[in-house]
Amino acid sequence: MKRQALVPALGLSCALVAAIALCAGPSGWRLPWPVTDVITELRAPRVVLAALVGAALAVAGVAMQSLLQNDLADPFVLGLSGGASAGAVTSLAVAPGMPPGPAAAGALGAAVLVRWLARGPYDPARLLLAGVAVGSIGASATGLVLVLAPSSRLLRASTYWLFGGLGTPAWSSLIAPAVFLFAAVAWMIARAERLDRLSLGPDVAASLGVEVPALQRTVLLLSVALTAVTVSAAGVVGFVGLIAPHAARRLIGQGHRGLIPVAALGGALVVMLADTVARTAFAPREVPVGLVAAAVGGPFFLLQLQRGLR
Repeated sequence: MKRQALVPALGLSCALVAAIALCAGPSGWRLPWPVTDVITELRAPRVVLAALVGAALAVAGVAMQSLLQNDLADPFVLGLSGGASAGAVTSLAVAPGMPPGPAAAGALGAAVLVRWLARGPYDPARLLLAGVAVGSIGASATGLVLVLAPSSRLLRASTYWLFGGLGTPAWSSLIAPAVFLFAAVAWMIARAERLDRLSLGPDVAASLGVEVPALQRTVLLLSVALTAVTVSAAGVVGFVGLIAPHAARRLIGQGHRGLIPVAALGGALVVMLADTVARTAFAPREVPVGLVAAAVGGPFFLLQLQRGLR
């Protein structure tokens, strides 16, 4: 397939999967064109949220891999998943209900702590090591809350955040993530050439006229913010930010001008497919979408690791 046809082809694939997702559900198959409350109020906003979450994680993955010059980096590599889970589970233990605010705050707090621990001259290795440590601390805090405050309600609600789940979003809750995602994609595409240079390393980028520290700070902030938005909407959906950028690079190459839209559409496609499986495979029970994504992403990660070792 020619590179110019990739974006239209992926767009059509997303539309096809979205149509299938509208038809499929735990209550049975329904044709999408008869307008019913099940389609318009339950399935349609969830399909849109799945696409937004997948695209945002993919774009955040592209940004993080360029920033760290590491193809195995993903949006949660800086301990964001541990911080988000700790914030969400702690909030659930204190008060019932889904806590998008504390989850996002936990992710942002973890990122700030990682950057403080890795303060000084920019060093990707220090960032990665600090991220591993902060992620472990967040996971330990999450486990401690679950052990000290055990209840069936807390455990059921915590599953949403620990394994990822889209729930039943309202249309109004999709506006802010959509606007932020499109703004982030537009910003990155407009600076695609600088990102190409940054992915070669800070010294090379600086020699080519890039203001490296400012670009690094902005890219890091953008990736963290995109990840925090997805965590607040859907919990921790792992591996999408790793799978989609890798698949996009195999299809389109390293140039960010083509890589970013292809990765975004690929991420949207992956999460919509995973959510459709999650809703229908064990109907009427629903599996967290993060488990389905991990079932695909785990083997993919190992495959990439083995290729890197070779």
